[in-house]
Amino acid sequence: MTAQEAGTPVRMAECAGLWQRTLLVDTDGSQDLTTDVRWLQGLTRFVDLRRPAPRPDFSGVRCASELTDQQRGWLRMQDGFAGELTQYDDVFHWQRHLELQPPGPHPDEGRMSYAAGVLVEIGVHADYFEHWTRDAPARDCWAMDLESPAGARALLLRVDDHFGWARRDSEGGVELSLGSVSAGWIIGDSALPYREQQSLTPRWADGDRNTLHTNDIDADGAPLTWEWLVRYTEGSVTL
Repeated sequence: MTAQEAGTPVRMAECAGLWQRTLLVDTDGSQDLTTDVRWLQGLTRFVDLRRPAPRPDFSGVRCASELTDQQRGWLRMQDGFAGELTQYDDVFHWQRHLELQPPGPHPDEGRMSYAAGVLVEIGVHADYFEHWTRDAPARDCWAMDLESPAGARALLLRVDDHFGWARRDSEGGVELSLGSVSAGWIIGDSALPYREQQSLTPRWADGDRNTLHTNDIDADGAPLTWEWLVRYTEGSVTL
């Protein structure tokens, strides 16, 4: 299947779920079949995590201060972003509220269609195409945009038993993570590998549904709690 094989048009409401990229054909004609790319889409909010292969061994690394120079170099090669998906006519626009890499010169926009059971994305401002697959359409989605009293920003997204978490602190550090709520909001994949297998544990502050707490660790691995003010919600939020 090539980018020129047009398929069934896609509506944004059909995009909710966890997608995995199976192919990228880039602007220079090169193919990428190895980068681990996962896109979790809700009603409008999304989290997209892109990690190159091979990945260094992070076994035993418990926090940022324990990273080696090689591991830090690999972290800087990652890409990913989170924000809001919109559609106008047949063009989809991924508005990036939080991102690991500096923004490119053009908006992130593409046309999408189904062909042979695959979601095909074709670039609007760059000559690329991607193939995406999904296990099943999502049934239940909700999301929250969050802001800390100190000016940090975050997005929490739930899609069935999956969740996405994106956070940028007041100093510009960014975390993008994906996980499962079935065993207690456990992070499974993260742009910060030492966060994997930790619990995010989002909960209301003393029953106040305008204030959310989440778990984190500092650079030396000591536990800390973030306090967030809820700035926007979509769907029926259930913690």
